[in-house]
Amino acid sequence: MRILSRQDIEALISMGDVIVVMEEVFAALARGEALVPERTVLSLQGTDNSILFMPGYLVKSGGVGLKAVSVFPSNLAHDIPTISAQILLCDSETGETKAILEGVYITALRTAATTAVATKYLAPTEAQSLGVFGAGVQARSQVESHLAVRSLKRITVYDPDRQRVAALLAHVQSLVGGKCECAAAGSPAEVLATSEIIVTATTSRTPVFEGRSVREGTHINAIGSFKPDVREVDDTTMSRSRIFVDSYEHALKEAGDLIIPMKSGIIDRRDIRAELGELILGRKKGRERADEITLFKSVGMAVQDIAVAEVVYRKACERNLGLVV
Repeated sequence: MRILSRQDIEALISMGDVIVVMEEVFAALARGEALVPERTVLSLQGTDNSILFMPGYLVKSGGVGLKAVSVFPSNLAHDIPTISAQILLCDSETGETKAILEGVYITALRTAATTAVATKYLAPTEAQSLGVFGAGVQARSQVESHLAVRSLKRITVYDPDRQRVAALLAHVQSLVGGKCECAAAGSPAEVLATSEIIVTATTSRTPVFEGRSVREGTHINAIGSFKPDVREVDDTTMSRSRIFVDSYEHALKEAGDLIIPMKSGIIDRRDIRAELGELILGRKKGRERADEITLFKSVGMAVQDIAVAEVVYRKACERNLGLVV
């Protein structure tokens, strides 16, 4: 069994590589070439903390395994990362465990790469401004992935924690130099006013901006919430948007951004226009007008992690990286 650290993974795969892998994964999902059982979510009593167990299987590549990921918002009070994760890969022929990989970095990569793919297919082609809600690990990856698919001229970040915003903007400046304006927003409304592409990457349980302030033509990637009773996006935004998802099945079971307004009759199942894989394969249309608001809701699936982990594992074997035990 090969154990691969974050440092190993960073040396073996790039954001550009992962964006290509995510297009392949979602196309495979749309073709029915993946098995994604419902994940098990253990919510720890009396807290907002959860541990998720996520299995998956990619038929053609033979990639099969499990991700265990903990999401502990309470860690913010102790200056500890809110997410920790490991990915376990099995041999599809023998069933033996062949690798364990550090999962936080892969989670950040594949989530950011997925929203970049959604932006590629749904955002206006001329969009050059990105607004990010949240300034944590995922926000950093989101900026990096969007720089790979758009020539951004402005990046705006909002988070109540000013120190986190400053750290994120310093990192972004190191990536873009003087080629892109980077700014901290004083309010959610400022992000909406200056951004054509929006990413919500927070641990908030309630909407992080007012939908009435979203400009026509905006594309929104909502990725932070993954529980039926939690949302980052309000009813107004949902009712104004043309909605797309990573998976009908999983989004309708887990995404409070969809479930809550559906229960109140603000939207219904017909308002979800397509899965990302259907856009990639050209089976359904994405953005149809320049002035419409598009929204991509992602809850994440283990096959995304497994696909990336398989690529990393093969490269690690070729280069003899990691600890073999």
